[in-house]
Amino acid sequence: MNVDRNLEKEVLTRLLHAHPNGLGKEVLDNYRGEKVVASVLAFLQDRGFIKDGHVTTGDDGEYSLNLPIKLTASGVDEARKLESETRQ
Repeated sequence: MNVDRNLEKEVLTRLLHAHPNGLGKEVLDNYRGEKVVASVLAFLQDRGFIKDGHVTTGDDGEYSLNLPIKLTASGVDEARKLESETRQ
Protein backbone atom coordinates (compact mmCIF):
# COMPACT_ATOMS: atom_id res chain seq x y z
CA MET A 1 0.00 0.00 0.00
CA ASN A 2 1.38 3.38 -0.96
CA VAL A 3 0.75 5.76 1.93
CA ASP A 4 1.50 9.48 1.99
CA ARG A 5 3.95 9.88 4.91
CA ASN A 6 2.76 13.43 5.59
CA LEU A 7 -0.84 12.28 5.87
CA GLU A 8 0.21 9.31 8.01
CA LYS A 9 2.03 11.73 10.32
CA GLU A 10 -0.99 14.05 10.43
CA VAL A 11 -3.42 11.25 11.29
CA LEU A 12 -1.11 9.84 13.97
CA THR A 13 -0.64 13.31 15.48
CA ARG A 14 -4.40 13.95 15.54
CA LEU A 15 -4.98 10.62 17.27
CA LEU A 16 -2.14 11.30 19.72
CA HIS A 17 -3.68 14.61 20.81
CA ALA A 18 -7.28 13.35 20.71
CA HIS A 19 -9.66 12.97 23.63
CA PRO A 20 -8.92 9.83 25.68
CA ASN A 21 -12.08 8.27 24.24
CA GLY A 22 -10.58 8.44 20.75
CA LEU A 23 -11.73 10.08 17.55
CA GLY A 24 -14.98 9.53 15.74
CA LYS A 25 -15.89 10.56 12.22
CA GLU A 26 -13.87 13.77 12.57
CA VAL A 27 -10.73 11.68 12.05
CA LEU A 28 -11.72 11.57 8.36
CA ASP A 29 -11.73 15.37 7.99
CA ASN A 30 -8.99 16.23 5.53
CA TYR A 31 -8.77 18.04 2.22
CA ARG A 32 -7.47 14.84 0.58
CA GLY A 33 -10.82 13.15 1.16
CA GLU A 34 -12.31 10.55 3.44
CA LYS A 35 -11.27 7.58 1.29
CA VAL A 36 -7.61 8.55 1.41
CA VAL A 37 -7.70 9.04 5.19
CA ALA A 38 -9.54 5.71 5.60
CA SER A 39 -6.79 4.00 3.59
CA VAL A 40 -4.18 5.50 5.95
CA LEU A 41 -6.19 4.24 8.94
CA ALA A 42 -6.28 0.76 7.36
CA PHE A 43 -2.49 0.95 6.91
CA LEU A 44 -2.04 2.01 10.55
CA GLN A 45 -4.31 -0.82 11.64
CA ASP A 46 -2.23 -3.32 9.67
CA ARG A 47 0.86 -2.04 11.50
CA GLY A 48 -0.86 -2.45 14.89
CA PHE A 49 -1.05 1.29 15.62
CA ILE A 50 -4.81 1.67 16.21
CA LYS A 51 -7.24 -0.06 18.55
CA ASP A 52 -10.86 -0.12 19.67
CA GLY A 53 -12.19 1.05 16.34
CA HIS A 54 -11.29 -0.78 13.18
CA VAL A 55 -11.28 -0.43 9.43
CA THR A 56 -12.65 -3.03 7.04
CA THR A 57 -12.60 -3.08 3.26
CA GLY A 58 -15.61 -4.33 1.37
CA ASP A 59 -15.58 -6.34 -1.85
CA ASP A 60 -16.18 -3.10 -3.71
CA GLY A 61 -13.01 -1.56 -2.22
CA GLU A 62 -14.95 0.83 0.00
CA TYR A 63 -13.77 1.36 3.56
CA SER A 64 -16.01 0.96 6.57
CA LEU A 65 -14.97 2.32 9.95
CA ASN A 66 -16.01 1.19 13.40
CA LEU A 67 -15.47 4.24 15.59
CA PRO A 68 -14.01 5.62 17.84
CA ILE A 69 -10.38 5.00 16.94
CA LYS A 70 -7.54 5.21 19.46
CA LEU A 71 -3.81 4.62 19.29
CA THR A 72 -2.19 1.53 20.71
CA ALA A 73 0.95 1.94 22.82
CA SER A 74 3.08 1.31 19.72
CA GLY A 75 0.95 3.85 17.82
CA VAL A 76 1.64 6.45 20.53
CA ASP A 77 5.37 5.70 20.30
CA GLU A 78 5.31 6.08 16.50
CA ALA A 79 3.30 9.32 16.69
CA ARG A 80 5.72 10.80 19.22
CA LYS A 81 8.68 9.73 17.10
CA LEU A 82 7.23 11.38 13.99
CA GLU A 83 6.30 14.48 15.99
CA SER A 84 9.85 14.83 17.35
CA GLU A 85 11.28 14.47 13.82
CA THR A 86 9.11 17.39 12.73
CA ARG A 87 10.45 19.61 15.49
CA GLN A 88 14.09 19.02 14.58
